[in-house]
Formats: sequence, structure tokens, C-alpha cells
Amino acid sequence: MKQMLAAILAWVLISGEAAGGPLTIEQAVNPLGTQALTLSPDGKHIVGIGYNGTNTSLILYDTETLTPRLLSEGRRVMEGYWIFHKAPRAVSWVDNEVLAVDYGIEAESILLDGKKVADLGEVVIGKAERGDALSPKLLVYTDHEDGDVGLVNARTGAMKKFSYPRGKAIKWAFDKRGELRAVTLVNSAFWKDVSKVSNWYKRSADAEWEKLAEFAVTEDYWMPMYVPDEADTLVVSSRSGRDTYAIYSYDTKRRALGELMAGHPTQDILDVNGIDQTSFEQVTTRGLMPQQVWFNPAWHAVQLAIDKALPQRYNQIAGNPKGMVLVHSSSDIDPGSWYLVDMATGMMRLVAIAKPKLAGADMRPMETLTYAAPDGLNIPAFLTRPAGKKGAVPLVVLIHGGPTARDYWGWNAEVQILAAHGYAVFQPQFRGSSGFGRRFQEAGFGQWGLAMQDDITAGVEYLIRQGIADPKRICIAGASYGGYAALWGLVKTPDLYQCGVSFAGVSDIEFMFHDSSDRTGSKVMREMMLAHIGDVQSNKVRFDDVSPLKHADRIKAPVLIMHGEDDVRVPIAHGQKMKKALEAQQKKVQWLAFEEEGHGLHYVRNEVIYYNTLLEFLDRYIGPSN
Repeated sequence: MKQMLAAILAWVLISGEAAGGPLTIEQAVNPLGTQALTLSPDGKHIVGIGYNGTNTSLILYDTETLTPRLLSEGRRVMEGYWIFHKAPRAVSWVDNEVLAVDYGIEAESILLDGKKVADLGEVVIGKAERGDALSPKLLVYTDHEDGDVGLVNARTGAMKKFSYPRGKAIKWAFDKRGELRAVTLVNSAFWKDVSKVSNWYKRSADAEWEKLAEFAVTEDYWMPMYVPDEADTLVVSSRSGRDTYAIYSYDTKRRALGELMAGHPTQDILDVNGIDQTSFEQVTTRGLMPQQVWFNPAWHAVQLAIDKALPQRYNQIAGNPKGMVLVHSSSDIDPGSWYLVDMATGMMRLVAIAKPKLAGADMRPMETLTYAAPDGLNIPAFLTRPAGKKGAVPLVVLIHGGPTARDYWGWNAEVQILAAHGYAVFQPQFRGSSGFGRRFQEAGFGQWGLAMQDDITAGVEYLIRQGIADPKRICIAGASYGGYAALWGLVKTPDLYQCGVSFAGVSDIEFMFHDSSDRTGSKVMREMMLAHIGDVQSNKVRFDDVSPLKHADRIKAPVLIMHGEDDVRVPIAHGQKMKKALEAQQKKVQWLAFEEEGHGLHYVRNEVIYYNTLLEFLDRYIGPSN
């Protein structure tokens, strides 16, 4: 682990461009609508998933010509008693001649001519033997729902299933040979809602499992990431004793955290690449803006060169720093493009783009800002403004779900659609949102309708004072928790908004604790609700005080309520109850239910209906002519 400090110092001192000088960009002749691309170990081929709006297909490129070749298309198949649409959802390289393809409920390996080689279980996790790009061994889920994992030879189909102590596995850690050596398990008591999280470890592939630590499910627990060659050592993610998640070594004999390997004072480390027993190559954080840090000098130089050629973008790189490098480049104004870079010549070629029909369209930048809540807490937020508008403009306050979730800087279809129709879009990351530290997240516990809502209100008032938002043309909207916040905003601050939109929103907090959702059937989720929201039995009155359903009479503005009929996270009864309560009070309410949809929209036809309905509603109440 001592070499980690040397790697960090080397990263700090490295500067300059990749060999071959500044990069130049050459356009490819066949950019396609694409969901993902990945480069072969030898740099001779690229494989990706294409999308035509209704179906996905597997596309192969030769890196010499970048001419795309169709390997397979999604199709309806029958396997045994099962009939399903077999379309590629993910693809990765096993070696230079074999691909691993995920189809959602099964995975298989195929050759570069599309012929099947072997079954791989349900879902591919990744390469088993780190450092060996040509190894045929993969880590896979053998039962994704139960969390069972195994090691499979992608060329023969030979499978080794791993075993671990009783419990639901939520995290695993493997050594560089692909052996399961550490696991995090959740176990719930049979007769009551008490769940425990435990971390287990094997000193060798053949050793017995030993328990290292146990936590309540609501506690901050560490989780293993990788088992290095160094004896009695784990690499783990933890925020014990700090506000953000960092990477530590862990001493399995002392059962204690060891050296801090990488950490940031205000941002969680979300992703780590290239771990071995002494160092790792790269870490990723995402505060208001994403950041990548390379500790490997060669890759750091490549990143500098790519970022210079493609500035103000999030550029993810993979391949050979001295050969071919594949770049996935995206930003707030670009849903994504893939470039192939020859590091020897500095030539960068466009391979494919995510949404070719949007090429050249005027996308609006996503600004970052912070403002003060009533109690002084700094609230981070995103703001996207429409083009060609001067002075105060109509504003859509778009609230994320969760609420222990967050929005991210990057291209967002809903935000861009709203901005293209003349609306500014405000996305406050109210207290309780994840990704901004433990203290910020825990400040939202027990604050549904209270301080969490005050954070949203303070942001809207800030934009009004700044002359950005027209106070007579503001609508609040959101989905799931965001739908709740939209409805409650109409109740709590009825004069602030001219309309409100709830998609799959909670309307009654007390009802949420015993509705027919998947939450109420899960002991772990019930415990998390108890810790984060409160006890329904002792807080019913307080919950009623902040439930939109109980205060429909206080809503002044028109309301649009939309819900999926098959929603199991927030059952449609929430929306139906709210609709009836508003109608009983003779309020303006518009209702739209989506058939064959759950807690979100899956079908393109329904997305079209959703946006048309939303835009018509907004134009009616806060549009430019109002």
C-alpha cells in the first residue's frame, strides 16, 4: 500500500500531451444511433449496441475502416415455456475473437460472425482474471434476483458456482484470479423488522468463511471492493469517521480500516478502475460536476490530450495508451459520441453518436449553482435556460425522485425538451439528496414536507430575486418523491406556483406505509422508511399534516396527475385518491393513466403522449402568451 502514495505524487507531477502531438478530428462516414461501444483488446475491432428507436442490434466495426456490420438484431424467441424479446442490452469482449452478450434474462458468448459459443448464466458481471485481457473466464450472475454468482469459461460454458453464508448478497469482492473472497450479506429476522448487514471474508479460495463485521441495515457500513494479493487485506469503500465515501485498505486480522488510499473531502468516490495489490489507476467522483483522476502517468497524459481536443465534456477513455483508445464523450449539450484515437498519430475519428437525429440541434447548457436554505444550509442545484430569452422567463421546477437520489450534470432529454419550448428548468438538490456527503443526506431524514420542501421553495425565491424566473409563470413538477413534492408545494406555498405536475407521486405518507407497493413487502425497505421518514404509528398526525391528499382544499393551481397502471413502487391508488380529492373540492385536475407501464415509462409511444400532454398543460398555464 505504500506505493499508493508514490502513485499519487506521480499523478500530481505529470503534465503534457500524448505522444504524437495535439489530436485532430476526422469525421466517420457512418455515425449510427448507438447505446454503447467497447474496443477489443488488440484494438482491431469495436462492438456496440445500435438503437433505431424500437429495437436494439449488435454492431461490429473494423477499426481500419470504421464500417459498421450487423451481427444480430433483437427478435422474439421461445425458449422452453418462455417467450421473450431477445435483444442485446450489454456487450463486452472476452478476448479478441469472442464476445459476451447480455439479453436481460440470459447471457451468451458469440463469435465475431454472430454464431453462439456457450451459455453464460443470466447477467455478465465482468472479467474474472484481472490483468489477463485474453482470459476466457467471466464472473456472472447465475440467479440475478437472488444474487447468486459464478465463474464461467466463455469458450466452453463450464460453470463454477460460488457459495457463501446464508443471506442476500448485495456486494462481492474477488481476487485477481476471479475467486470469490469477500461478500456483504443482508439477513432479516423472521418475526420482526430487524435486518443485519454482515461482511465476510475467506483467507484463500479454499478457506472457510469468517465474519469480519456486522451492522444494522440503517448504519453506515463499509463494503469490500477487491481482494489484493497482499495477505489479510481487503480494499473497501467506507465513510466511517468522514463525510464522504473513500477507498481504504482493511486489515482482516485486526478487523479495522487501514490506510486511506483515495478520498475527497466533499465528493464521494463512486468508481475505481485498475485495482491491484499496491495501487489503482483511476477514480471517479460526481459532485455538481463529474471528475476523473488518473494515478497512472500514461493514462493521465492521454486524458489531458483528449480533454484538450474535446473541452467542457466528460470524456471516458479505454484501450491502450500507446495504441488505440476509445473515447466516450458527452456533456450537458450532447447525449454522447464515441471517438477512436490513434495515439501514435494523434488522429481522432468519430465512430458513432448516441442520437444522430439530434445532431446540430441547439441544446442548452446546464449551469451549476448553490443558494442558501432558510437555516443557512447551502443547497446545490442545476439551472438550464431557454435560448433567446431575456429577462425573467417561465420556470419549471423539476424535482427528482428518491428522495435519497439526485440529478446529475449531463444531457437530460426532459430538461432539453422543456428548454426547447421556452422554459427554464430548475433542479434543486434539496437536503436528503445523495452524493453530497453524509451530513447533507441525513439532514433530510424525517423532513418530508418540512425542511426538504423549504429548500425547494428557497431556490425558487432565489431565482425570482435574481430576475431569472417570472413569478407569475412557475410550475412545479416531479416523479415519485418528486411528484409528492410537486403536490405538497401546491399545498404549502399555493401562491408560488401557477400549476403542478405529479407523475407516480406519493399523495399520502401514512398510506405509503401499508399500500400494495414492493416497499411494504420488504423488511429492509420498511426499516429504511422507518429510519428516513419516521414511525407511522407514532407520527400519523404529523404525516397527515404534510400529506397532499389531506389538504386538497388548499391547492389553488391546476394539477396534472399521471400514473402507470402497473406501478408497484407507488401504486396508482395514490394518484386516484388525489384525483378524487381534488375533484371533490372542485379543483382543476387533469388525469392520465398509462397502460402497461410501471414506475416510469418504457414504451416510446407513451413517452410521446407524456411529453405532448405535459407541454400542452404547461403552455396553457405558464406559456409565453400568459
